Amino acid sequence: MAKFNHETSYFYKFSDEKFDIEFDFTDSFATGETLSSCDVTAVNSLGEDVSSAMITNKTVSSPDCYFTVQDGTAGETYQIKVQGTSSTGKVYTSYITCEVFDSVTLNANLGDSTANSYVTVAEANEYIRNVRGHSSLWDTLSMEGKKRVLIEAARIIDSLNFIDKKYYDSQALEFPRNTHTTVTGNAATPFSKNSFANSGLYSTTYNEKPDNYYKYGTCHITAGTPLGDIRLIQSSDSSNGKITMFTDFTATPNANTKFIVFEPLYKSIKNAQCEQAIQLVESKGGGTLYNYKMLGAESVRIGDVRVDFDSSESSNAVVAPKSRELLSGWTRKRVKYLRA
Repeated sequence: MAKFNHETSYFYKFSDEKFDIEFDFTDSFATGETLSSCDVTAVNSLGEDVSSAMITNKTVSSPDCYFTVQDGTAGETYQIKVQGTSSTGKVYTSYITCEVFDSVTLNANLGDSTANSYVTVAEANEYIRNVRGHSSLWDTLSMEGKKRVLIEAARIIDSLNFIDKKYYDSQALEFPRNTHTTVTGNAATPFSKNSFANSGLYSTTYNEKPDNYYKYGTCHITAGTPLGDIRLIQSSDSSNGKITMFTDFTATPNANTKFIVFEPLYKSIKNAQCEQAIQLVESKGGGTLYNYKMLGAESVRIGDVRVDFDSSESSNAVVAPKSRELLSGWTRKRVKYLRA
């Protein structure tokens, strides 16, 4: 339940989210007044009433009116009218602006031309909660919020000057580099819609490639069926080299299927992104206009003032010190030469 901020009269949500609001009339009421009833309506930018689709679960418990805002069209801005009637018959009206953002896809596939993250949300949760032991705002974010913060964190750490070259010129992110360990070969039995085996994916040397050694690595199908598929690896079997994907291939691999498997990234790279995410979330000014821009807003209305963002304007966020430290093994060192 979010207690509404009356100072800004603005909130944002994602199209598939439900946003619970507690609207407090205390500051409007005279001494002794209570809230008898409340009507909540919503209109879109064309002035069309969308109340029946967006406003649900309205209840009154003086001095508060509770309701839920759901659905909405991504990219649309809605005006919500909250009209309360007091015990003395006076009517108090307030307006709230709601902006709806689109959902984003987090892509942690190594070497993918559309990748935008080095970690999944599950990995980030594990690091921030359990490894880092950090008491932060992370768990207050929605799933959409976490994805957007991780995407921004990856973009920021990718601004560093790394040694070596990208593995593929076409890949979106700086990692994997051309020194990254891979395995290539043909798929072998057992085949399924989301798995296959290969002798190069396990080792007879004790504990060299234990179970799930390839978890969060990536499989690219380079020839045969299903050509061009790229999938994140969910698990691997140390006994027979079987790898299983988080999601199905578009078709079942066979003996003519050729692949390249990328081992998972070093933990320090993944942890660097998580550290950057922590800095983004917990830096001062968490409610600033920049954060709305980062979440995809083209503009924000605060009261009667509308702020339009320049889409070409890049973030001035800096790489977190801990992230820089974790990535130091992959960054070029700057040396200053002085005349004798």
